[in-house]
Amino acid sequence: MSDNADELLRELFWRSSLRIAVLDIRGRIILTSKAFRDSFLKMVRISEDGSEVLELPHDDSRDESYFDRLASLPPGERFSFSIRLPFAGVETGCRIETTALNIKKRGKPLFLTEWIPGEDPEVIIRALSEIEQKYRNLQENLPVGIYRADEKGILQTANSALIRMMGYDSFEELQDAPLEDVWIDPAQRARMIEHLRREGSVLDYEVHLRRRNGDEMIGSYDARGTFDSEGRLVHFDTIVQDITRRIQAKTELERLARTDSLTGLFNRQYLMERFDEEIARAGRYDRPLAVMLIDLDHFKLVNDTHGHLAGDAVLVSAVSSMTGVLRETDFAGRFGGEEFCVVMPETGMQGALELAERLRKGMEETDHVLPDGSKLRVTCSIGVAETSTGSLEETIALADAALYDAKRSGRNRVERRTDRQ
Repeated sequence: MSDNADELLRELFWRSSLRIAVLDIRGRIILTSKAFRDSFLKMVRISEDGSEVLELPHDDSRDESYFDRLASLPPGERFSFSIRLPFAGVETGCRIETTALNIKKRGKPLFLTEWIPGEDPEVIIRALSEIEQKYRNLQENLPVGIYRADEKGILQTANSALIRMMGYDSFEELQDAPLEDVWIDPAQRARMIEHLRREGSVLDYEVHLRRRNGDEMIGSYDARGTFDSEGRLVHFDTIVQDITRRIQAKTELERLARTDSLTGLFNRQYLMERFDEEIARAGRYDRPLAVMLIDLDHFKLVNDTHGHLAGDAVLVSAVSSMTGVLRETDFAGRFGGEEFCVVMPETGMQGALELAERLRKGMEETDHVLPDGSKLRVTCSIGVAETSTGSLEETIALADAALYDAKRSGRNRVERRTDRQ
């Protein structure tokens, strides 16, 4: 049978209105119709090798079980087996019509089974309708998004919470939205589908989606796949939680934990952690590394003359002047009250001195606006150190010594120290 014909057979089998299934002699499920799964899914368990196995309730009144009958059924023969099963929420009589097929799979005979509930069909239909309505009501009342989609991304169902969450007015609008309009990174969805194929489900899978108005939404996905008899993904059911605010709050807390609240630079603790990492990297790869310590000259006089609010304004303005000179690879932190530290990876002494001089000159020419509207200029002294072998403490000590040299030599200047001196 060609691949197309085989695919057609599986599709026809799946869409059959009959409750039918193909089993092997051990109850392993090879093919089922959707009607069978909707009715008897609770009797299906996943074995250790990942295959689906049918489990029937044991009947002590019988000498021979259903699977005993399978084992003794010759190819082409059939038998009828009656059993009581939970169906549509109630236990009911069910007849299993079974035919032994003339084909085998992996050396095991296969059987075509049709499951026929024995109760009044109208009663069963009403029970199924009530169950479906309860399920829909549950979906609609949950505060999380719920949807079913096939592998290609075509929505089959979606509750109102998901539609509102994504900013659409109707299910049809969300269903018609192209994947690239909903997924900020379509490759992220591809990775999720691959994980579903491999594991059967995903839990707490973080996704980045685009609402209808273009805003980003960060979602948490819990999804479970449904597979055909060949192990191919048919569709997957997903619960979506909007965790955008939670992630933003977490990100903000992490930022605050490493940031100086006044200037927005790294705080001293985080600065030292990053600096230590750069020293280790410079030593490992024998790369240049430079650092500068910057101190605002006569800053105590600013506080004493104009007040601490004015002092804070000068600090913020000074940081703006300083960061405007730095490169993308540099990073800075507040080292003390009016003292700052700039780490310059991949930078030797000459490059560091040139950068420090531009920074000093820019600070000298900056007008800092005070809270009362007046303007004030403040200079700075800078100590520059270069190292590729020293420890964090040794490197800071070199820069601090260079800063002391700048202060002692009259301030508003740049001095240098190196561990190769």
